[in-house]
Amino acid sequence: MSALDALSAFRADTLRDFAKSGQKVWAILLESGRTLTFAVLAVTLMEAALSIGSLYAIKLLVDAISAGLVEDRAQRQIFNYLGLTGAALLLAALAQSAANLLRMRQGMEVGDLVDRKIHARAIELDLSFFESPSYFDSLQKAREAGTQRPAQVVGNIISFGRGAVVLLAILGMLAAIEWRLLPILLVTVGVALAVRLVFTRKMFDWRMRRAQMERKAGYLDWMITSNHHAKELRLNHLGQYLANQYSELRTSIRGEQLVLETRRLLFEFLTTAIASIVFIATAAYLIVSALRGDLTLGQVVMFVLLLRRAEGAGNEVVSGISRLVDDHLYLGRLFAFLDTQPTIRAQESIGQLRLPILEGVKLENVSFTYEGAPQPSLKNINFAIKPGQIVALVGENGSGKTTLIKLLTRLYDPSIGRITLDGQDVRNLDSDAYRHLFSVIFQDYAVYPDTLSNNIWFGDVDQPNNRAAVISAAEKAGADSFVDRLPKGYDTPLTKLFDDGHDLSLGQWQRLALARAFFPKSQFIIMDEPTSAVDPAAEHDLFENFRERLAGRSALIISHRLSTVRQADYTYVLEHGEMIEAGTHDDLIAANGAYAALFAMQAKHYR
Repeated sequence: MSALDALSAFRADTLRDFAKSGQKVWAILLESGRTLTFAVLAVTLMEAALSIGSLYAIKLLVDAISAGLVEDRAQRQIFNYLGLTGAALLLAALAQSAANLLRMRQGMEVGDLVDRKIHARAIELDLSFFESPSYFDSLQKAREAGTQRPAQVVGNIISFGRGAVVLLAILGMLAAIEWRLLPILLVTVGVALAVRLVFTRKMFDWRMRRAQMERKAGYLDWMITSNHHAKELRLNHLGQYLANQYSELRTSIRGEQLVLETRRLLFEFLTTAIASIVFIATAAYLIVSALRGDLTLGQVVMFVLLLRRAEGAGNEVVSGISRLVDDHLYLGRLFAFLDTQPTIRAQESIGQLRLPILEGVKLENVSFTYEGAPQPSLKNINFAIKPGQIVALVGENGSGKTTLIKLLTRLYDPSIGRITLDGQDVRNLDSDAYRHLFSVIFQDYAVYPDTLSNNIWFGDVDQPNNRAAVISAAEKAGADSFVDRLPKGYDTPLTKLFDDGHDLSLGQWQRLALARAFFPKSQFIIMDEPTSAVDPAAEHDLFENFRERLAGRSALIISHRLSTVRQADYTYVLEHGEMIEAGTHDDLIAANGAYAALFAMQAKHYR
C-alpha cells in the first residue's frame, strides 16, 4: 500500500464512521463507571492544560532572562517566573500521575465489562455460530481488539489534541522568528504521518489474516499441554509431531511479523533521518543568519529549542492519528462481534407455553441443511413424542439422529417444515422457555471441573442446589453406586487440574451425565447413546424400571443397542437422513425390514 493509498483509505473512513465508534466507546465508558469516566476526562484535560501552561511559563522565563540581560529592574521578575515554571511543572507531573492511575483503574473496569459483553454475546448466539470457523475467527479478531482499547481511545484522543495544540502554539512562535522554514517542518511531519498510516493499516490487515493461524497454534498448544490427549500422545508418539507443527506455525507467524516490523522500522528510520537532516540544515541556516546579523543569538537559541519541542509535538500528533486509526479499525471488529444477533428467536407475537403438555411435540415434513452443506442432513421427517411416551430412534452413524435432536430442542430451526408443541409452531414460543422442557445427554456430554454435586445441579441451575434432589437424580442414573468411594462424596472436585481433585472413569462420567439429565423438572428426557460406556449390569439396572425413573416424563432414546430400545412404545428408523420405518417393536419385526435385520444381527450373538 502506497502513502497515497493509505491517505485515501483514511479519508474513506468518514467522520460518520468515527462518530458511530465514538458513541459506542462513550457508552461503554459510561457503563463501566460514569463518575470514573468524568474524573479521567477532567484530570487528562488538566494534564494537557498544565503541559501547555508549563511551556508558556518557560517562554515567560526566557523572555525575563533576555530582558534581565539589558535591564536591571527586570532581573527581579526572573525568579518569579522561575517559581511559576517550577509550580507548573510540578502540577503537570502530579496531574500526569493522577491521570495514569485513574486511566489504569478505568482500563481494568472497561476490560472486565468488555469481557462480560463478549461472554454474554457468545452465550446468546446460535449453536450454528459455534460450528462455523467464521465464528471463531470473529471471536479471535474481537479479542485482538483488546478489552481495554475502548478506555485507551479517550487517552489517545486527548493525547492527540494536546500534541496538536502544543504543535500549533510552537509553530506560531516559530513563525514570529522565521516563517519561511515552516513549510519544510510541515512536510517533515506529513511524511512521518503517511508512513505511520501505511504501516498501521498493513499491521492491522496482517493481524486479521493471522487470526486463524493463532487459533490453530493455541489449539495445538492446548493438545500438547492438557490432560485430554495425554494418553494417546504418549502411546502413539504424537507429542513431538504436534510440537513440531506448533513450532512451524509460530515460526511462520513470527517470520511474517518480523518482515513487516523490519520494513516499518526501516521507513521510520528514514523519516527520522530526514527530520534530523532538516533540523541540522535549519540550525545551519539560523546560525548563518545570526552571523549576518539578521537574528540575535537569543532568537537562534529559542528557535532551536522550539524546533526540538515541535519535533516531539509533531511525533505526538502523528502517533495520535496513527493510534486513532488503529483504534477505529480494531474497535470495528469488536463492535461487529458484539452487534452479531442470534437468528433463532421468538416471532413478534409470542405464543403462550402451557403446562401440562397435552399432545406432545411433532416434526411435520421437516428438512434441514447445514450452512454450506451440499445436501440436506434430514429430508421430509415426520416424527412425534407424546406425553408420557418412550420413543426410540435407531440408525447408523451419520444418519441424522443428532441433527434431529438439535432441531427438536430448537438449537436449529428447520429449513423446510415446522416443529409444533401442542399444535403451536415452536418458532412462536420463547426459545428459552421451550428449551427448558428438555433435558438432554449428548454423546459428547460435558464434564465440568467442579464438584460431583454441581456436575448434577448444572442440569438446571434455575433450581435450588438442593442436595436431596441431587442425590435423587444420582440414584435414578445409578451414579450413587460410586459416590461413597470418593474422598469427599458429593463434594469431591472432579478434575485433576486443581488440588484435591479426583477423576472418574468413562462409565462413571456417563452415569453422572445421566444424573444431570434426570435432575431438571423437564417434560422430555433425550438420551443419545446413554449407556455406550457403562457395563451391561449397570445398563440392565437403568432400564429394568426405566419408566418408573421417568416419573411420567416422555423420553427419546437413541441407541445402537436394540435390546435397550426394545421397551420403547414407538420406534423410528433413520437412514441417510430419511425416516424409512416407524412402529412398535412387534410391528417392525413383523415388517421384516431394516429394523428387523439389525435386531436379528445383534440377537445372534446372544444365542
